[in-house]
This record gives sequence, C-alpha cells and structure tokens, in this order.
Amino acid sequence: MDVTKLYDLEEAIQHLSDGLNAIEIMVMGLEQMQDAHAGGFYAVWRYLNGANQEVHRQLAACLNAI
Repeated sequence: MDVTKLYDLEEAIQHLSDGLNAIEIMVMGLEQMQDAHAGGFYAVWRYLNGANQEVHRQLAACLNAI
C-alpha cells in the first residue's frame, strides 16, 4: 500500500476530528444555556466521537504495520 495515501487519510481524519471538537464545544455552550437540544447534540457527538476514536486506532494500526 502506498504510504502517501495513508498519510492523506490521516489528514482527512484529522479534519473530521477538528469538526467533532467544534461540535463538542457547541454542546458545552448549549448545556450551559440549558438549551432543550443539548442532550440530542450530545448523543450525536458521543456516538461520532466513539467512531472517530476507533478510526484513529485502526489508522494507527495500519501506519504501524508499514
């Protein structure tokens, strides 16, 4: 496998992680404002964050294998 493609994938995954961090900050603000939608956004963030962590683990395994 071309290592460059894995590094490109790593960069794309980092962009997704950055977006998730922004959502987390938004959720914290909604919770502080006691917004009715905070719980729903938190549930979405928690689900996506778990998937994000798994993708990072799998990518690290791929990078370590080469």
